[in-house]
Amino acid sequence: MLFVASIGNTMINVGVFQKDTLVCTARLASAGNRSSDEYAVSLQAILAMNGVDTQKIDGAVIASVVKPMSPVLGGAVEKLFGIKPLFMGPGVRTGLDIKIERPAELGADIAAACVGALSLQKPPFVVVGLGDATTLTLIDRESRLRGVLICPGAFAGIHGLSRLAAELPVISLETPKGLLGRNTVDSMNNGAVYGTAAMVEGLVDRLRQDSGEEDLPVIATGTQCEIILPYCRMEARKEPDLVLLGLKKVYELNSKR
Repeated sequence: MLFVASIGNTMINVGVFQKDTLVCTARLASAGNRSSDEYAVSLQAILAMNGVDTQKIDGAVIASVVKPMSPVLGGAVEKLFGIKPLFMGPGVRTGLDIKIERPAELGADIAAACVGALSLQKPPFVVVGLGDATTLTLIDRESRLRGVLICPGAFAGIHGLSRLAAELPVISLETPKGLLGRNTVDSMNNGAVYGTAAMVEGLVDRLRQDSGEEDLPVIATGTQCEIILPYCRMEARKEPDLVLLGLKKVYELNSKR
């Protein structure tokens, strides 16, 4: 069995594959003050709750965009499973043909999502990530990663507003009751949800024009996918576990070396 994890700024998405089947998924808070021991205990409890025998896990791969958290979760994996995890980074094969100026700067989560998408969809396509940041990545007809757009995520926008505007509260994202808000909380929430959806629609349309690809499918993933995607007026394939799938593919590619 294979343990996979993606460390984000606010959440850690984890999963376990048994061959090609994702048998469990979970999310943990990405907290810099937690120790490897604490994460090991949390992971053990989550896996036990899902009926996963930790003794059967013989491989692990991690993608991280929070470098200080990498040794913490890596240490938890070593303590719990007795194996050293593979970390996505320089020297790790992904199979991606990355056509950006500094390939090493590409986020590990974005790279993993694109690897996962290429295993599901024939290019060209756009991978939309709806999480802490909203990202759009173009994969062209030759399976080349042509570039990325990085925009504030819906919650990041709300958090920024509450910090800069004294009378605006910190709120959580929820399904809008309608387009127009009739109080401050609803107005902020609806602006974030509909605004992010409209931004994604507009950027996908611009990518279609810029690439000359009128038929440019969209594959969407991320922690905010369930809230934002229903308000996008475009067709999109929803794959909430796309990053975890990509990590599995990366692990298999490097295990064959």
